[in-house]
Amino acid sequence: MNIVKSLILISGVLAFGLLPACQAVPTLVPSPAPTLAPTVTPTPAPELPEYESIPGVYLGSFHGTKASSVDLFEKTGKGVAISASYLNWSKGFNNGLLSANSYSGRTTLITWEFMPGSTSTVADYEGRVLEAIIDGAYDEYLTSWATGMHDFGKPVLLRFGHEMNGDWYPWSGIFNGGGTLDGYGDPTIADGPERFVAAFRYIHDHFSKNGADNVLWVWCPNAPFATMQNALGDWNNAAAYYPGDEYVDWMCFDGYNWGTSSFGQNFNAKWTSFDDIFANSYAELQAINPEKPIIIGEFSSTEEGGDKAAWITDTYQKIRTEYPQIRAVIWFHISKETDWRINSSDAALEAYRNAVSDDYWLSEWPGMKE
Repeated sequence: MNIVKSLILISGVLAFGLLPACQAVPTLVPSPAPTLAPTVTPTPAPELPEYESIPGVYLGSFHGTKASSVDLFEKTGKGVAISASYLNWSKGFNNGLLSANSYSGRTTLITWEFMPGSTSTVADYEGRVLEAIIDGAYDEYLTSWATGMHDFGKPVLLRFGHEMNGDWYPWSGIFNGGGTLDGYGDPTIADGPERFVAAFRYIHDHFSKNGADNVLWVWCPNAPFATMQNALGDWNNAAAYYPGDEYVDWMCFDGYNWGTSSFGQNFNAKWTSFDDIFANSYAELQAINPEKPIIIGEFSSTEEGGDKAAWITDTYQKIRTEYPQIRAVIWFHISKETDWRINSSDAALEAYRNAVSDDYWLSEWPGMKE
């Protein structure tokens, strides 16, 4: 293109306004980088209380012999996840009992009763027999049990020194110093509860030292707690016997509706509802630890003085709706001071069958058959 043609072309462009005269070449400005929202770490869900990891309530019973258990389960139409037994310290470790229950999908609750009597082992421990445990007098026996538990390997509920706030067992606080302050340990703590706590911890630590980590430790005062405290003194409050969170897997209480039964009349018993027996003590257990599961280690009702069938219906409904921390119940299914059995009457049996019929009431312990 010659210079004349170039000038003509530029003039035409200017004339038609296609390119304003003296306009600077536009400068391209890069778009700013997008602003990224700060990374938000999601708030972790709050941990559930320990008891809420259990999807219902484990059914349990103390039902005597194998034959009576088969008969019971046929009548109720449902088995149990926990089979309770009572063994005193004169009996050695019983793997057969544990294995038989495991085969049926049940774990075992062993109420382990320290009945030393007047043996030479405790000859120098009059009025403080629990100190014999603390001093190591039963170490060999404890080791045999701890080793047996370890070898068994599956969960076992072990309840040592139950109802220690009563006045009917040799391990009770009242028989191990009671409210005295100058006989053992800390002079500001009542000797009876202090010796109990020390013995409980000693047994627990002995088992841990021998690898028996499959043992689930059950701590179990008698309810109503206030009744026990009023009877024996302020020092006998249930919380004073608590060994500590690291020593207890299941909190527990026992209680009965004695009604007007002749044995119950020995202590002016009357017909009592589930709430009458357990409500205030449940609140005390919650105050001690609101996370741990609670087991009723023993409970039942007489027929004498009221409507047992209605008592059963009301009790199981209340446990489900008003006592969420209770995650296991052991019915005391024998005829002893009165007829505590589930089938003490046709009406009582039918009430029980209906009360525990759905899946909220658990009849197997996880992993026992594996």
